[in-house]
Amino acid sequence: MVVTTNDYILMCMGRVKTMLYLSLKGLTLEQICQRPSPQANPIAWIAWHMTRGFDRRISLMDGNDQTWIYEKWYQKYSLPPFPDDLGIGHTSEQVSKVIPDDVEVVMGYYESVHNRMEGYLQTENSKNYDRILPGSENSQGYELMRMVAGTMQHVGQVNYVRGLIEDRIWYIGNLKEKR
Repeated sequence: MVVTTNDYILMCMGRVKTMLYLSLKGLTLEQICQRPSPQANPIAWIAWHMTRGFDRRISLMDGNDQTWIYEKWYQKYSLPPFPDDLGIGHTSEQVSKVIPDDVEVVMGYYESVHNRMEGYLQTENSKNYDRILPGSENSQGYELMRMVAGTMQHVGQVNYVRGLIEDRIWYIGNLKEKR
């Protein structure tokens, strides 16, 4: 079997989705909103920021509105529908306002964007890695790389913060996986 670039991206993003689900499993809304220190980002904010960036990249690629807007996820966070608010440069006060209605909202928003990405990566246009995306002026290939790298980084942060707020070692990898 030949693994294409898009197959590889789908494998990476499937891993992120699994890791996010396992990192959130069993946590309460209070726990995901808990800051490990007064200025640190809580799980709710990290996962929201990760998904906002993911959503923006997919919308740049497929040319449609962000899932945040057209599925009205902003309402489930009691935030304005600003498409440019991805959390970059947020103050501590802004970070503290990113509170989902419940834990399921965090995963629901991510899953919705993930499903959209899966559909897009099945299209011929998704293979045009040199295409310059309006709105970012970066190539589609570069944005795909940033999507994978960014989501991997942020899901690792979610995993780490869970360990901090539970004051224990927290590892979601598969210990039985061949090394």
